[in-house]
Amino acid sequence: MAEDEVFLPADWANARPGPKHWTAGARGDDPAARVVHEPAGDGPGQGRTFHFLFGYKTASEQDRGMLAEEVARIDDDIAVLRAAGYTVVVDQQAVRQDLQEAVAAEGTAGVYWSSHGAEDGRLQCCDGDLISPADIDPATVTPGLRLVVLGACYVGAYAPTWRAAFGGHPLVAGWGRPVTLARAVDFLEAGDGPDLGLDDLIERWLLTDAPIPAAPPMKGLSPAATLSGRVKGLKRRVDAFTAHLGADSEQRDNHFAVLVPLPDGRSHVVRVFVVDGADPFSEGVQLCGMEAEVGPTSALVTPERLLAGVARPGYGRVTLVAGDTGVPRIVVQSFTPLTGTSSQQLAAHCYQVALQADRLEFDIFGTDEG
Repeated sequence: MAEDEVFLPADWANARPGPKHWTAGARGDDPAARVVHEPAGDGPGQGRTFHFLFGYKTASEQDRGMLAEEVARIDDDIAVLRAAGYTVVVDQQAVRQDLQEAVAAEGTAGVYWSSHGAEDGRLQCCDGDLISPADIDPATVTPGLRLVVLGACYVGAYAPTWRAAFGGHPLVAGWGRPVTLARAVDFLEAGDGPDLGLDDLIERWLLTDAPIPAAPPMKGLSPAATLSGRVKGLKRRVDAFTAHLGADSEQRDNHFAVLVPLPDGRSHVVRVFVVDGADPFSEGVQLCGMEAEVGPTSALVTPERLLAGVARPGYGRVTLVAGDTGVPRIVVQSFTPLTGTSSQQLAAHCYQVALQADRLEFDIFGTDEG
């Protein structure tokens, strides 16, 4: 699998109904694929366990290659955990029962699950089965569980649902949308900088007894600005400024979708609409609003990464808006008076919104879906 490809097409979860067994109740995994590493030192992990569980399909050559890429990069994490007194379990063929048993086991402090994720937040198991938050009984989850990392596409967008399934107390981190294999591997490699990696999560939440932060509330976040937009009287202006950009546009119910071409063959969609100003000295002024999607935020997106470059003079701003799954969404926005603003200025606004959203999307997820 090339490093610039996303993990799997969005409809993979519907490609097959699930595992098939000759014997009812038989497991589809190999127990020999499970290895237990005993502690190599004393520390905060004494009497505690960390589980590395991989749900990549054993029957898929592509999945086996991805598994090998990830397993090759967790040795340093295993060493750190063992030195701190943790017992570390590595299971390269994980099924639903493994996750259920891991989070219920006394002494489990952390779990890293890696596989493909479905758009509805479910996780793939090695036998092709799927596991959802509904498959976890919160009453069975050990109270000592502090960290659950779900290294799968889309699943991070459902972090509040998974956190509730895990009893409400552990920090749940995951990818909110598809990422490349290169981005997933980068998460497992130690390093400094604004990137938040597995080593950072382990150091912050498993090598200390710092209180686990509460789930970030959605209360107070505005909905996407596009939802209150309108298109009446906007078509002529859109046609004029998209000509400057060489961009295509399509009229929707409450906005124009403008596909802005960017360097290196990339592109990003900017939603363009009209809203009325509500701030002091702009009440009732017709504004041309522009909004571009980046993706769901998560515990893996640091403020440093999200806000890097925002202080640079420009037309766009990065903000969070309410999301449908309980996780805030990252968007880039711009608002400028419609009257008196030239087509060239509108083109500049649109281009900067597209460019800033695209750069953030690529930096966080490694993909070009916008």
